[in-house]
Amino acid sequence: MRRPRFWPFDHLGLKVLALALALLLWVVVAGQETVERSVRVPLELQQVPVGLDLMSDPPVTVDVLVRGASDAIGRMSPGDLVAVLDLRTAREGRRLFPLTPNQIRAPFGVDVVGVAPNTVAMTFEREGHVVLPVAPAVEGVPAPGFAIGQIIANPATVQVVGPVSAIGHVKAAMTEPVVVTNANHTLVQNVTVGVADPHLRLQSPTVASVTVTVIPAPKPGAAKQPN
Repeated sequence: MRRPRFWPFDHLGLKVLALALALLLWVVVAGQETVERSVRVPLELQQVPVGLDLMSDPPVTVDVLVRGASDAIGRMSPGDLVAVLDLRTAREGRRLFPLTPNQIRAPFGVDVVGVAPNTVAMTFEREGHVVLPVAPAVEGVPAPGFAIGQIIANPATVQVVGPVSAIGHVKAAMTEPVVVTNANHTLVQNVTVGVADPHLRLQSPTVASVTVTVIPAPKPGAAKQPN
């Protein structure tokens, strides 16, 4: 008698082993306790529209309630959970953005069941550009008998970017200070250029070469000799 093409007892040992492993896995998973945990996770902002600047300070982190098997929750490490807020629909003015469990990146086996806050308020303003002079900062006093003469920055100007309301209040970009304490000769230093207002930024990172001329100080009472 010819055996049918499908025979249920073919590879019987492998089938029994697979069934046993599946049963064992089910027992292990079913035996695990389901737990919930509140975790503080970073808030990541994405897709900010070109030409808009964020004026308000959004929360750096949010609280997320997660649920899952105890071992899955226990294996979580910093960075496994991230809240992602898509800002591509942002417009000028004060806006509200919902934050839902679907916007939380979580590892396999971990479910996000709640987020707090569930709404994030942010204010946006139109971006502007302005060219400002570089005003070098000088710190200290030259050596006795010497004085500070001409101060020159190269480049002399930089382009600054930021909200139009903030741009109108700044008159110059600043530099790290050039220290002239006890100097008796001209100093040339490369220093970083920046702006004090945190809402403003340089169009591109800039290092300026600042020349501080140190000259002999005029003697007290010295008068110009007549011809």
